[in-house]
Amino acid sequence: MNRIEAIYSLIDKNDKVIDVGCDQAKLSIMLSLRNQASIACDISEKVIERARHDIDSSLIDLRVSNGLEKIQDGEGDTLVLAGMGTHTIIEILSNTNLRFNKIITISNNYHDILREKMNNLNYIVDKELIVKDNNKYYNLIMFKEGNKKYSKKELLIGLNHIDKDMYNEYLNYLLNKYLKIKKSSKDNNKKVNEIINLLS
Repeated sequence: MNRIEAIYSLIDKNDKVIDVGCDQAKLSIMLSLRNQASIACDISEKVIERARHDIDSSLIDLRVSNGLEKIQDGEGDTLVLAGMGTHTIIEILSNTNLRFNKIITISNNYHDILREKMNNLNYIVDKELIVKDNNKYYNLIMFKEGNKKYSKKELLIGLNHIDKDMYNEYLNYLLNKYLKIKKSSKDNNKKVNEIINLLS
């Protein structure tokens, strides 16, 4: 299962989906094949024009939009923010009054900060899924509305994982990664040590 398929697997047929940073609108194309409408946005006008040229479906609403700027209240209840960094995700959500029942993220960094900052925005982790795509691990996190006090372990290595085998494989990968970082680093990094202790 690749990243797009993983996101698709967590979307219900009655979800009103908005995909921000849609790239080639692959998710929207998959949704249209099951007769589900969606809005696909990207900040790049070239990306959207290319998608318009390649896509022939009245179910896909393509928009040039910086984050959620061109989205109106009530147009969607499920937001997808994938292929971007944690700080970009938080910036997009901090600059809108829109609320969502479900937010699906694949951030390429700082997952602990993402969990904490999303909690500050009153979104809690509903479930997580590790996806191995092209021999690289990606951490998909689905949030729902709410607020929770997380433990240090939950913030650093996640919670509510729905594929335990892949999660354990990922934790083993993380342990080896941080052991190598510790070995090659001359400085005593507190966060690295915390993660190693949690994983050991």
